[in-house]
Amino acid sequence: MKYELKIEHADDQNGSIDLQRLTSIADSLRKISEGALQLRLKGLSKAKKTIKLNDALKISLTGIQKGSTILCLESEKFEKTLSGYQTDIFMLGHQQELLEKTPIALFVESFEEALNNPNDSELLDKPLLKELLKFKKSFLKEGEVFSIQNEGSFQKLTLTKSHFSKIQIAEEEIPQPESAIVNGTIEELTYSKLKVKIQTNEGIVDGFLSESMNPDEIKGWWGRGATIAGTMHYKPGRKSIFEIDRIFKSEPGDEFFSKKQKHESLEEQIERQLQEGKENNPLNMIVGTWPGEETDEEFEALLNDLG
Repeated sequence: MKYELKIEHADDQNGSIDLQRLTSIADSLRKISEGALQLRLKGLSKAKKTIKLNDALKISLTGIQKGSTILCLESEKFEKTLSGYQTDIFMLGHQQELLEKTPIALFVESFEEALNNPNDSELLDKPLLKELLKFKKSFLKEGEVFSIQNEGSFQKLTLTKSHFSKIQIAEEEIPQPESAIVNGTIEELTYSKLKVKIQTNEGIVDGFLSESMNPDEIKGWWGRGATIAGTMHYKPGRKSIFEIDRIFKSEPGDEFFSKKQKHESLEEQIERQLQEGKENNPLNMIVGTWPGEETDEEFEALLNDLG
């Protein structure tokens, strides 16, 4: 399919582009579309690649036109480049539409989700949001406008530097991946050998087997209680996916790990502290009253109390 990426109000001469900027744009197109594809196939934008995706992610520059600077781009639909690839592990609803799309379409969808649905989207995670933020480097000055459109498969995407502040807020709200241990009953999913659900005391935890685990290793654990070690990956809307590295027989005391890990946004932390009777701004307690007659040791203790 054919696309046009237009750069308006740039210092480049009409119909030309600096090679360094072109390299930055090409790098972002590739990494964002790859992350979006991996997220739809495996549930994570930084999932390990088990097959080569070079053909599926190929985007060609076919020309540069005048009218500001217009890059003429082409990419194939995934139905031609992903045939035979197993796409039933995660995100089944989105995968049904995937084969009709292209890498550039996924690039556009990722920005649309980040700008219009950052708190609840299934099509975003922290690493992909970081890649979206890196596209800001392709803007060389304030006032530039990037737009992408084609012959009608999606509405035109328009970006300015101001759009990236909203994306940054969304990225900062999502916790970093972290090592975790979960205790619960492992439930089998008939449509996938790699995805599992873990029933804990506080609800279901969605999980999948890491590349280091053989699917046969988990067969003996169906319906049984276990303690599972791995990495918890977080998404918008407090959603998470647990990447399973090892499974152990439950031991006394492991029930502690059946509690879901909780993370608070900045706004939630402030609200909780206010409910607990803490100052909205603890420094208000000492502004205008210090320096007083406190010793250094007393003042240090006061600062510790504020924390």
